[in-house]
Amino acid sequence: MGQRGTDVAREAAALVLLDDSFARIVAAIAQGRRIFDNLCRAARFTFAVHMPIVGLALVPTLLHWVPLLLPVHIVLLELLIDPACSVVFEAEPAAAGLMRRPPRGAAASPFAAANLWRGVAQGVGLALLLLAGHALLLRWGLPEAQARSVVFAGLVLDVWLLTWTNSSRGSAPAGAERNPWLPRLAAAVALALVGVMAVPPLRRLMGLAWPEPSALAALAVLAAAGVAWLQLMRRMGAQSA
Repeated sequence: MGQRGTDVAREAAALVLLDDSFARIVAAIAQGRRIFDNLCRAARFTFAVHMPIVGLALVPTLLHWVPLLLPVHIVLLELLIDPACSVVFEAEPAAAGLMRRPPRGAAASPFAAANLWRGVAQGVGLALLLLAGHALLLRWGLPEAQARSVVFAGLVLDVWLLTWTNSSRGSAPAGAERNPWLPRLAAAVALALVGVMAVPPLRRLMGLAWPEPSALAALAVLAAAGVAWLQLMRRMGAQSA
């Protein structure tokens, strides 16, 4: 006890209750479980979101295509990814039934292979979809700048989709507590896309083009395919959990 305990007892204790309330032990365990869950989500998201970036930067170079991602593209993406890791996932509410779970093992880690491989699979699937979409768009005669715009816009949308999928809202029932930062990240993603597409100096800097109707249709297809892939991965993860 931190208030009524003796100095000797406090020095020898492994746990000191500052307000002498045993209820604080339950609250501390709940908080620890919430933090651990959010670290797992953030680690999974970090691996997932960088797979498409690595794929879109590396594969065109290996296949001698025109580069898809420029350094300025990666800078913009990181401006969206970093807040997702440090703010959005940190603010995730506790999952339902948090205190009804059995204790996790002492060796449990957010960087366990099963958790990280789920993220890698999510990201690799999105990377393959974007690469295949880019190849098809060029094959169908879409100008290079239009094809790059579709792929880059799809990649920016994937940052949001991965954040949503790996957050508690990706599998929470209706009426569950909401993370206030998720809609704010969605607004930031929308603002970034509108900015780089609608402002001519930014558009030229990014090497993009104002999307034609055919490009918008292709973007919608890529986004729908990304949603379908992430939903499939989420259901597979829920079944194996």
